[in-house]
Amino acid sequence: MKSLDSYLAPLDYAAVPLRRGLTGHLQLDGAINGVAASFYLDTGAGKTVLDLAQARRRDLCLTEVDRGASGLGTARMAAYRTVVGRLALHTTEETDLAVSVIDLSHVNQALLARGALLMDGVIGGDILEAREAIIDCKRLQLYLRRARPQPAA
Repeated sequence: MKSLDSYLAPLDYAAVPLRRGLTGHLQLDGAINGVAASFYLDTGAGKTVLDLAQARRRDLCLTEVDRGASGLGTARMAAYRTVVGRLALHTTEETDLAVSVIDLSHVNQALLARGALLMDGVIGGDILEAREAIIDCKRLQLYLRRARPQPAA
């Protein structure tokens, strides 16, 4: 029986290592414009989200959106959008990726209180869907298709 790695490799999938944090969440490392970043994987998040403090530290240009954000333990808070020039996840890369930006300090405070790793952001459904993600929870691997599939003619 073929391993999932060997089955997916010819289909141009790359394996991204995951780890299970103290809170049970799946985490992964990456980089935002070449600077290391820690992400939580959230299949329920419709969009990739960055922490406001991290976006400001990286001098990302922020545009406030009219409607506030909800989710991640909040009903409404200020929300922004930005474009990340390069978001790398192991050997895969997104370029010119539009992401949401909100203040995740309340989430990071809760993580810190539990001794868990802080997050710079959340990888959401936008990337997972675009890259036809496959998650192997047992082996802690996220598989992302490297080349974006072309629409059928």
